Amino acid sequence: MKNTFYLFMCLITTLCLAQSKEYNSAVVKINKYVEGTLVTPYSDDSVPLIIFIMDAGAINRDGNDRMSKNDTFKHLAYELAKSGIATYRYDKRLFKMDGLGIREHEISLDHFIEDAVSVIDFFKKNKKYKKISIAGHGQGSLIGMIAAKGRANSFISIAGNAMPLDQVIIEQIAKQAPGLDKSAAIAFEQLKKSGRATGYDPALESIFRYDLQPFMRSWLQYNPSEEIVELEIPILIIYGDKDLQVETAQAEKLKEVVPQADFLFVQNMNHILKEIKGGRLDNHKSYNEPFRKIMPEIITGITNFVKQ
Repeated sequence: MKNTFYLFMCLITTLCLAQSKEYNSAVVKINKYVEGTLVTPYSDDSVPLIIFIMDAGAINRDGNDRMSKNDTFKHLAYELAKSGIATYRYDKRLFKMDGLGIREHEISLDHFIEDAVSVIDFFKKNKKYKKISIAGHGQGSLIGMIAAKGRANSFISIAGNAMPLDQVIIEQIAKQAPGLDKSAAIAFEQLKKSGRATGYDPALESIFRYDLQPFMRSWLQYNPSEEIVELEIPILIIYGDKDLQVETAQAEKLKEVVPQADFLFVQNMNHILKEIKGGRLDNHKSYNEPFRKIMPEIITGITNFVKQ
């Protein structure tokens, strides 16, 4: 009788643990350049998969850089798993540069596109997921829309620009430092025509640094508004009105070129999908506050879109 009771209690404990576990997480290496985290619902059922592509710079798979920690995409992955959606988020090859002996001037946007294609192909060959969606954040939006062509089942643009890089930067400089925009415009023209920009104002060094110029030139080859119209799959465009990095005008421009796309505009949401009730200081602080929750509209909107 005691043994029967013990076995019964073990069974109950096992069932409770299974019910409390809402997702599985595993590190998956695609190739020597790409490694990321796969989060799947705690279920054997066939589920949809979202592949996240991060924003510009040294942003890791969780959405953090060296100076801040917000864990946006780690938390988003867990929330989506609870909704029955698998996700894969990965570090860009920037994080492999030192180990592989790659120098900064040898990196181009095309490499990031190649890596995104490799990730999509890897999971397509797996044939475990009933559909694959690409979700690009910031710069990742452009990379994602190019990589998704002919490969993915749907595409999600999160805070992506609609205009080419040079136009975006020149407009931003014109508002923040009037006068420097003319120097930037000349430098961009030089970069596009000759491959090198020279004689620009020293205040623009962070943009036109010598070793960064090859990457910038490769980025200039692509126009998001031209790339997204080539997609023949469902599209979801996401923006927030408290985004300090991407203006709402970019949202309207993308909406114009793909009017058939679903559009999710979230009030009081910033670039990293967090709610901002205060001003710029509150907004900046949020980048280093991982305890802040992701806007619920994002989780619901992405879930409904991917499962439709």
